[in-house]
Amino acid sequence: MWTHQYDQMVNQVACVSFKDRPIFRTNSKESHLFGLEPNYGCCTANFNQGWPKLALCAFMSYDGGIISSLIAPSRLVTAIGESSVEIELDTEYPFKTKGTYTVKCGRDTEFELSLRIPSAVEYALVNGERAEAGSVYKIRKLWSGEEKINVDYVMECKFVDRPGDMKVLQRGPFIYSLSIEEEWKMYEYVRDGVERKYPYCDYEIYPLSKWNYAFAADQFEITENEIGEYPFSAVEPPVTIKTKGVEIDWGYEEGYNDLAARYPRSRQPLSEPVEITLKPYGCTNIRMTEMPKIKIN
Repeated sequence: MWTHQYDQMVNQVACVSFKDRPIFRTNSKESHLFGLEPNYGCCTANFNQGWPKLALCAFMSYDGGIISSLIAPSRLVTAIGESSVEIELDTEYPFKTKGTYTVKCGRDTEFELSLRIPSAVEYALVNGERAEAGSVYKIRKLWSGEEKINVDYVMECKFVDRPGDMKVLQRGPFIYSLSIEEEWKMYEYVRDGVERKYPYCDYEIYPLSKWNYAFAADQFEITENEIGEYPFSAVEPPVTIKTKGVEIDWGYEEGYNDLAARYPRSRQPLSEPVEITLKPYGCTNIRMTEMPKIKIN
């Protein structure tokens, strides 16, 4: 909570203060740093707004029914007619692929329960019945006692086209990035009479591992891990994908030593294919996301 960015990049190989030539047009040369309020303090001030607004969207009512509009661990307690109704969703989506709804009624009650099927999945299976991506699956029935509905969200790895004949790897709602090993350097200073000192200082991040890769395979190994206290953890990501990559001559933007070129200088492989590990974009600090895909004979 003490360290966030104002500006970020999909291909972000370092986070430094661009002392001579800031690249953020109207934003400052330090907008890229991790800190309490780089460039502006509005993100820090507004941070607390997101969660309650998200939670309020978990379930919504409509004439004759209730829709589960947000696929996240949630529980609704309400009344329909003269009956108390409780609907609970137990899920680890979007990191994992299953969800279980438990519906409890104080007395037999007829109503419609609608389940939103995300457009990001290939399709879903609701108690084994196929439900199309981007649709709303409706169940109208007489609910009695306690009943369960099992949902499987089917996700597949796929490359998505990006400008410049680049690709990103997507699975379900997540874009995956090659995480770069990192070194954090504390950046303390005084400006306008305000001391920026730990823990409300800024940080620069420098790479400690190679980042000049291209995708080189269509095979993927998916590993699902426990979801820890911080779901978008760079150290313990809930899911990772292993695939093959090759080193290429990428290079830096002209005039910079810490800014990856928009497109690589060459797409010719410089190495044999090696295993690379990708994490959800939100589980990375410095990363490569948009990369070329090349064929290896």
